[in-house]
Amino acid sequence: MPLDEIQKPNIGTPEFATGRTTAERKMWAIVTTVAFAIFWFSGLFLAAGLFGDQPMHWSALVLAALGLAVVLFARRKVDAD
Repeated sequence: MPLDEIQKPNIGTPEFATGRTTAERKMWAIVTTVAFAIFWFSGLFLAAGLFGDQPMHWSALVLAALGLAVVLFARRKVDAD
């Protein structure tokens, strides 16, 4: 694949200028960001419990799974339309 096809210039109008950015999409973007942070934060505690000397608490597994589920759902809501 030629480099010119990969590096396409910014042509067109951005989404916010065409009115596609709504309050609902902004809210779902914030939910996605917060859930992603919860997923990684609890995932680090989960990894520390599995591979480290610290005892693992059940909440790390639950928060990691819940965070991942919310991220996947919210990301689909942001991309809808």
